[in-house]
Amino acid sequence: MINAAETIAPRNNGNINAAETIPPYNSAQIPSNVQLVSGESISDSFIVHSALQKSGKQADIYLAKKWGKSFVIKLYHNGWHPSSRMQTYLTNVRHPNIAHLLDSGDYHGSYYEIYDYYAEGTLDETGPLPSLHIQNNVVPAINEGLHELHKNKIVHCDIKPSNLFYSKNKESVVIGDCGISEFVNASGKLIDSFRGTPEYAPRVRSLLWSAAMSPAYDYGSFGLVLCRLILGHSLFEGMSVDEISRAWENGIVLPSQINGRLLTLIKGLLNENEEERWGYTQVKRWCEGEFIRTSSRNIYAKRRETEKRPLIYGRFNDQTVSVNSLHQLVCAIQENWEQAKRVIQRRELVDFISQFDRSKVDAVRALAQSRDLDVGVFKLLTMLEESNTICFKGRIYSDISAYVESLSTGQDETAIQFLRSGLLVYYLRAKGAEPSLVDRLEQMIIRNGCDDMGAISTICFELQGRRTIKIFGTDVETLGDLVEAMYGHEIEEISALTENKQLIAWMSRLGYEKEMRFMRQIGEDRS
Repeated sequence: MINAAETIAPRNNGNINAAETIPPYNSAQIPSNVQLVSGESISDSFIVHSALQKSGKQADIYLAKKWGKSFVIKLYHNGWHPSSRMQTYLTNVRHPNIAHLLDSGDYHGSYYEIYDYYAEGTLDETGPLPSLHIQNNVVPAINEGLHELHKNKIVHCDIKPSNLFYSKNKESVVIGDCGISEFVNASGKLIDSFRGTPEYAPRVRSLLWSAAMSPAYDYGSFGLVLCRLILGHSLFEGMSVDEISRAWENGIVLPSQINGRLLTLIKGLLNENEEERWGYTQVKRWCEGEFIRTSSRNIYAKRRETEKRPLIYGRFNDQTVSVNSLHQLVCAIQENWEQAKRVIQRRELVDFISQFDRSKVDAVRALAQSRDLDVGVFKLLTMLEESNTICFKGRIYSDISAYVESLSTGQDETAIQFLRSGLLVYYLRAKGAEPSLVDRLEQMIIRNGCDDMGAISTICFELQGRRTIKIFGTDVETLGDLVEAMYGHEIEEISALTENKQLIAWMSRLGYEKEMRFMRQIGEDRS
């Protein structure tokens, strides 16, 4: 058994969007499709209003009006037409959970279908849904709709959130978009090139470039849809077809927010063995509250307990970045700070970190509620790894000295934001700096913000215990060293030192305030 996505990749040179429907023909060889324009009439009395979805692999979708009521026109790309048997079924079906085909025909060489317009939207347009809503409204409706198709020996082949429409004030769901659906053969299989959307496709048996799809295929997709409704994103979001295939091969582990009875249901629907995968009867029994034990022969049994599950961090430059250790996570955050602000809000991050240190779980979970996510990401870095490095908003300072030198210039906006956010105080306390000095610094920031950078830098120099400063490229430790470093320089250069906040902080740190005032006075007299 291999990932169904693998059966199609060689025929399309790998250029497949995993989130798009793959039609049962080579769309690259099909001429450009006909397009409808606003005000155009189709099937005599349906007036095109606007385009709802353009440039899909399978068809273009339009909103139309007739007698003041809204409808949807699905105009397929040239070269596709359903079998007469399938067309007859869709026209005659009357089921509350199956979209009814109102009209169809040929329009300038392109086949079209007309359906009712479901104004409440699709399941793809929602965020994470409440468990009770999924259990009481979504699951029973999809199960009954699939049962209607399957008892008529039809495999839908493309069950995904965008093909599932809300109805009856969102109390029920209708299965639509049966454009690539087809009847099974005498053995209960549809043997054809792979159909569907890789992101919501379960594993199937394959032979060369053909896939053997059965009703179990639709129920596997059903399980992946439920994952999307619980998590707010699919298990394979942002992944290519090849990456999805490897994810199946490596063994999929469901995130911890999929739990309780829904976890049992989804495990049953994603059983790798099609003969043991849950179908209509098991799902119906589950809906009725019956406890059903899932088989251990599934994708979850493959993974060893001691093996750490990777975290998919994000996708950059068409490459998916996953991390396998806390150090790799730190590096990923430093390289892609903005993505970290999204990752920190995902439950998968908690699950990943818990594999290494469960004591950090509560603290990491709390970071997702941070009012300032930049602050939350920095605090996460300090939890993950002991390091003197300061990284904030992607800017890296090798240590506190490098940070203070950059801060004291007054020109580094990132360093100033770090100070204003309270993170410098947080960092110093985490590193065990002298409490009285850190308290002084905190009070100074609260009172004056960043207005008195010289005083702030002075405290920072004290915190570091530093006695040297670089002046004109020379390390200076004493007042005599300073005089020697200034020798040979123009008076203008020396005068400019009186405004150097690092020098002011250094001299204050060593008790040379009187000498500093004297230098300033000389500069003022000369001007």
